Amino acid sequence: MDSSEAPEGQKTFDQKSPSVDIDAESVAIAGGENARATMETKQLAGLADLDGIKRSWNLQGLVVIWISALLMSFALNLNNHTANSFASYATSEFASAPLLGTITVVQSVVSSVALQPLARLADVYGRFEMFALSVFLLTIGEIMIASSSNVSVYAGAQVFWAFGYIGISLMLQILAGDTSDLHNRALLSAIPLTPSLITCWIAGPVASGIIKITWRWGFGIFAIIIPTIAIPLLASLYINKRKGKKLRKAEGTYQRLNHLQNFLQLDPVGLGLLAAGLSLILIPISLASSNTNTWKSAHTIADLIVGAVCLVALAVWETKWAQWPILPISLLTSRTVIFGLSAMLINYAGLYLLQSYLIYYEMVAANLSVNAATNIYILIPFAGSLGQVGAALLVKYSRRYKWIVVSGYGVIVLGMGLTYKYINGHGQMPQLVVSQLILGIGEGIVMTTQFGVQASVSQADMAAGTALYTTAIGIGNAIGSAAAGGIWTSLLPRKLRANLPSDAASALSEIEGSVVAAMSYEWGTPIRDAINKSYTTVFRTMILAGLVLVAVALLCSLLVIDLNIMQVDESRDYKGVVIGKTGAVDALKEKVHIGEGGDSAPSKEDS
Repeated sequence: MDSSEAPEGQKTFDQKSPSVDIDAESVAIAGGENARATMETKQLAGLADLDGIKRSWNLQGLVVIWISALLMSFALNLNNHTANSFASYATSEFASAPLLGTITVVQSVVSSVALQPLARLADVYGRFEMFALSVFLLTIGEIMIASSSNVSVYAGAQVFWAFGYIGISLMLQILAGDTSDLHNRALLSAIPLTPSLITCWIAGPVASGIIKITWRWGFGIFAIIIPTIAIPLLASLYINKRKGKKLRKAEGTYQRLNHLQNFLQLDPVGLGLLAAGLSLILIPISLASSNTNTWKSAHTIADLIVGAVCLVALAVWETKWAQWPILPISLLTSRTVIFGLSAMLINYAGLYLLQSYLIYYEMVAANLSVNAATNIYILIPFAGSLGQVGAALLVKYSRRYKWIVVSGYGVIVLGMGLTYKYINGHGQMPQLVVSQLILGIGEGIVMTTQFGVQASVSQADMAAGTALYTTAIGIGNAIGSAAAGGIWTSLLPRKLRANLPSDAASALSEIEGSVVAAMSYEWGTPIRDAINKSYTTVFRTMILAGLVLVAVALLCSLLVIDLNIMQVDESRDYKGVVIGKTGAVDALKEKVHIGEGGDSAPSKEDS
């Protein structure tokens, strides 16, 4: 088997590292991965196509792909950041504003459930097919939303939009894994998130300008922009897919499409159990958070039990009977994967205990305008992009990642602790801003966990690992949001009842249920002071719970393996041109020459 040549000077790195045990474990993880990758490539049609694609594209083609991917990421981020603004206008027009929360829950659950099926689609049918389907679904969703005449059509369209959005986002991360070696992987994975440095600030003005025309254009304009921007990337994938097909035909390794076999390779039983398990757990948890009595209902308890049984059945099926498991053993048995994803899930649950009601606190207890509250709210995603790029550069040049991730969790604990300190009703906004920036930088650093997951499994399992990483984040979001909702709906009424003056007791339910009603009381009056005190007390309780969770996440991160990236990278065969393996590029230019007719191919000696 040919292996890609390492960059010049790479083989001299860390050959006599003092961390003998760790380096040996790094090599043990990587050892045998080439054989497994070869087996998977033969089994899964999409990975076989990818082998041909990677051997047919060149560096110029990769530059075109990544310019298109960056533009796509910019449009996608702007679409996502403005969608929430347009959604409130849409549901109000349909006189269904109370359904906005339910639609958001369903959209979130769909995004979590869709990840593993879409990753499997990319491995079985191919990257081009998965990306084309995602762009199509998002475009259909945008068109349906823009033309919807009632809330039913609007809600149904959100499902299409969520599938498309999460599919494109996942594809950009898979693309980073397909087009780079491990040495550069963390940096390329950070690229799709960098546009949020701009979009999080311009989303408000853009949304305000479009709303003056109509909220429908807020979705309709992206139904034009996103598929247009996707054309170069889709064209490049398709052209290289055709070239790869010709190459494999010349080698005699090409097999005709077998739809029955491809369907079985999707692992429909595993996907069904995974979708059912996640849906039956996440939907009841998310919806129950808005009503404390819902937790006690029989159907909620039944859903949770059946969902848990489905996930247990999934684990049994995947380990005992699945011929093409969607969750390979390498994912289920890797320390780095298990503890890395556990840390991310717990961390995001803690983060969303803070994020879910941060704007409520800022507008009511801190007396900030909507614009000022929103600007503080977006500090975390803004700083997160900076943190991830910085961490990616550290991974690239330090060639390790564990202690970078651990330090990221330490920064998160510091940021959450400072947030708890300065959420005290004394108007310390500058300190709160600093704490949010610190927290955001930490959150960006720990996103390097995705890189650790990809480094811990074979290249053939990379898409599945990436999807599992994103699913863990989605589950953490849902749990954190649900816990925040449960604390808010159960604790706020009690605090208001204890703090409000007796003459305001009749307004308790109105104040509890509406931020607008809470802000309607004049600043400095006894009623407003009681409301502010209640909001501050409840919010501090939520942040304290979040602080405990991120501290647990820090402990989990200590248990991941400190992989030697260069040693793992040297043992991995990328089977084609990837960014960072310049030796592979030179070798392939000599070995692969496909003319316009596709007559030339590598000789048997070369392969």
